[in-house]
Amino acid sequence: MRSMRRGVLVACVITVVAVLGSLASPAGASVSRASQPAKAPKTCPRASYGAHYSAPGSGKTVALTFDDGPGKSTPAILRILARYKVPATFFNIGRQVSGRPTSVRQEVNAGYAMGDHTWDHPNMLLLSAASQAREIDRMNSALRSVANVNACAFRPPYGNYNSTTLKLAQQRRMSVWLWSVDTEDWKAEGSSSSYWVNRIIRLAEQEGGVQRHPIVLMHNQAAGNPATVAALPAVIRYFKAHGYRFVQL
Repeated sequence: MRSMRRGVLVACVITVVAVLGSLASPAGASVSRASQPAKAPKTCPRASYGAHYSAPGSGKTVALTFDDGPGKSTPAILRILARYKVPATFFNIGRQVSGRPTSVRQEVNAGYAMGDHTWDHPNMLLLSAASQAREIDRMNSALRSVANVNACAFRPPYGNYNSTTLKLAQQRRMSVWLWSVDTEDWKAEGSSSSYWVNRIIRLAEQEGGVQRHPIVLMHNQAAGNPATVAALPAVIRYFKAHGYRFVQL
């Protein structure tokens, strides 16, 4: 009888140890983590209908915006913005978001605003309503996949839009933002010569300095924009010196 009871006791101990081992195993931990739902991206506030050309906020405000990224110049642009402690808005292209996910996450983690600039930069005026919707949605889907955020701002490529574009953006809680200061930095085509750097600075100062709420258009293209990077500190210093407050869109 004693030996039988001893055998039952040993079997029970072995069973308990086995159960505890399975709970502590990596596989068990993996199941536990997988059961936790991923945090949903924050919903954008309601958007008004129409396009905006002025930076928001009271007093003198300025919004720095970068189109077509992320690209080779993204790390340098982020370093400059961090050095001067100014916000900015990145209107990224979906195919670039998918191709450079690390850069997108760096923008998001640094607190910069994310904008939708379509999937592959088409002229929206030439697209049907369904095609326009796909361009917008595909980009925002890529952004959620890469960084788990929604774009709450939309900028149509080339600044071209129609009533369909405005309606689609509003339905998706995206405010449509254009610009009031065009630095034409894309014309440098990869050059970092003093001519292009000074030209970007001059256009930003001449056009922006006479406005109370300028939105400055610059670029962050795939191949890189070295002239933009070189000009950016001077542009920031100019608006700081003239009493502007930097804002996001």
